[in-house]
Amino acid sequence: MSALQRKALLEDVATLVHSGEWRFGDAVRFLRAVVLRKNRLAFARLVGISPAALQKLEDRADANPTQDTLNRVLRPFGGAVGLVFPRMEQPPQATAEVEQRRAALKAALVGTRRRKRGKRP
Repeated sequence: MSALQRKALLEDVATLVHSGEWRFGDAVRFLRAVVLRKNRLAFARLVGISPAALQKLEDRADANPTQDTLNRVLRPFGGAVGLVFPRMEQPPQATAEVEQRRAALKAALVGTRRRKRGKRP
């Protein structure tokens, strides 16, 4: 993947989070599993957080990570947490190519979700 393709991918992920289509945890799971192809334990070690904290961040809507944790999980991708204010003008309409890329990202995210185990007898 070229540097420009990687930048476009990261911008698409950020747009999905900013628009509310993905939770922050979904973006982290996608970046970890699809972009870096790391399991939770390896990624947690890489960024210096506990596997339990990473699991909570990825899986629970009520996760409340610190800013330090957020910055740690974004660091391998060149990202950081910051403030974003609403635009005064409407953003440009996404092209068909952009929509196709985002649909592919969403499909890839679905493939990273763990299946819940059934109860054992």
